[in-house]
Amino acid sequence: MISSTFFLILRVSVLAAVAFLFVVLFEHGPENYLLNAREDFARLMDALAAATAPAGEKTSGSGT
Repeated sequence: MISSTFFLILRVSVLAAVAFLFVVLFEHGPENYLLNAREDFARLMDALAAATAPAGEKTSGSGT
């Protein structure tokens, strides 16, 4: 039971990583791929930080 749960979590995380990398490739093309992936990952982390911050707390990506 634990191993099947672990492999499910592993599959979902690999799928999410592949989907993220495909979107970066689709949006920006193959030139400067690693730089674009880093920029989009930083943008994603800023959005997650703003979404998970407690109400009223200012974050760097919130614009307030």
